[in-house]
Amino acid sequence: MYSKNFLFCVVAIFCFFPNSMFAGETIRSDVVVVAATPAGVATAISAARSGFDVVVLEETAHVGGIIAGGLTNADIITKEAIRGIFEEYLQQIRDYYINKYGKDSPEYRACRNGYYVEPQVAEQVFRGMLASEKQIRLIEKHRVVTAIVAEKDGSEHQAEPGRKFDGAAPNDFGKPVKLTAVIAENLAESGLRTEFRAKIFVDATYEGDLAALAGVPYRVGRECRETFGEKFAGKVYVRFGTKELLPGSTGEGDDGIQAFCFRFHMTKNKDRFIPVEKPDGYCRDDYRHLIGDFKSGKVQGLHDIIQIYPMPGGNFEINSNHPDPIRGVPSESLDLAEENWGWPEASTEERAKFFKRNWNYNEGLIWFLQHDREVPESIRNHALEFGFPANEFPDNHHRPHHLYVRQGRRIWGKYNFTEKDADADSITGLARRHQDGIAVAEFPIDSHGVTKFDPAHPGVREGYFYISHPPTQIPYGILVPKRVDGLLVPAACSATHVGYQMIRVEPTFMALGQATGIAAAEAIRQNKEVRSIDIKPVQHEIIKRGGIILFEQNKAINPFSE
Repeated sequence: MYSKNFLFCVVAIFCFFPNSMFAGETIRSDVVVVAATPAGVATAISAARSGFDVVVLEETAHVGGIIAGGLTNADIITKEAIRGIFEEYLQQIRDYYINKYGKDSPEYRACRNGYYVEPQVAEQVFRGMLASEKQIRLIEKHRVVTAIVAEKDGSEHQAEPGRKFDGAAPNDFGKPVKLTAVIAENLAESGLRTEFRAKIFVDATYEGDLAALAGVPYRVGRECRETFGEKFAGKVYVRFGTKELLPGSTGEGDDGIQAFCFRFHMTKNKDRFIPVEKPDGYCRDDYRHLIGDFKSGKVQGLHDIIQIYPMPGGNFEINSNHPDPIRGVPSESLDLAEENWGWPEASTEERAKFFKRNWNYNEGLIWFLQHDREVPESIRNHALEFGFPANEFPDNHHRPHHLYVRQGRRIWGKYNFTEKDADADSITGLARRHQDGIAVAEFPIDSHGVTKFDPAHPGVREGYFYISHPPTQIPYGILVPKRVDGLLVPAACSATHVGYQMIRVEPTFMALGQATGIAAAEAIRQNKEVRSIDIKPVQHEIIKRGGIILFEQNKAINPFSE
């Protein structure tokens, strides 16, 4: 015989989750942020400082996304255009090196006012920033596997995955729903799942995983030139830093996304030197075009093949290099184009497979430069000076734990950010303004190569462009997805392939995260959906907290004081 209380609980569970029959622990908060990327960290801090309880769900055992994973040379040109929480992060880095080494130390000078940092220090700073806010709960090694949405009548069910709409926007994005809960799997305890309920959810992943899981429509790949009238859309050949389209630039759209690589760290210090290994599955043919570069005589040194940035503590950050606009080398570097096209929509297992392939390609390149007899001896000797630092990434064989995912899904949002948002006014020379502006896109329109090097187009990599533009406003509408309420998306936001290249860097993501956290809090206060809030209180609060929503004529501007 079952008690009446037991039967009541069973019926309640079934009615509450008629599809999933979820019966595990439920954790409630005001805001749930998925992914402790820099965008996620900034979001959580902003929402907590607004007086609301925040849960941050992180799939890995690390906080800080790709910055903690090795991208420690901040991607920013106009430094005065991004402040707020990003400036707090920089100050924490400055404080770390001053307190540990002194203000006159080489380490402090090497941090370049906080813009250069060791990965382990970056993660320490991000963790400290989260821990300093008492209303934030960080939960690591939890992967969101299910999204629960509500219909207009309040009935709940598991969300149908978001639909992919490439090209122009469709007439109908689907029936509106509201995200009300997510279920996350505990990766440390197999089979254990927890439900998280909140008033507002934030997808801070690089790939837009939560948004897609919740039913948000999205796109992956490149629009064609005609779709939104973008000069650099679709298939293009452009010399780095120039604006001239070269022969072969058809502007055709495709499924392509820009190449990924690892932003790994190396050292010359023999006391912490881990030798580079020849990877399993090493393929010398991957680097055949570099052999042609060496034979041409245009390569003058190791710095022509890879970018090397001195970091505090005596290590170096390594990045893929672009083809020099004059000499046209290197033909290839650490970027692994084409093979990553499926990453945004790939399963966890498929991503793990490509993660390994991309790492083997990257470590294989360094091994090639150190040992292959067709590499000039001077370059081999220089490359052999570098090994992996024993003081970084100790839980991953001193290799990075994050792949630099430069582009994932891009949601369809309330506003679609395009190349034209950076167009300068013919009279004033200023970029476009938005009434709902909440941050500034100051970084150039920068896409790495999309397809592999083609010898028929020497000196360039297809899809690679780097186009300067005046700092331009980013509107709130790019954070607000079509169809799904109760959700904001600061990283995999609403933009075309070209438009996204102005946004896709970590300082900008942190500015968007700060705006997202404030907007989430304001939606709760106003008791409105995020797409319907009065944006002015959000804008005022961003400025009050040191953020910048408009930057023109080389200065930050308060549009409310004009």
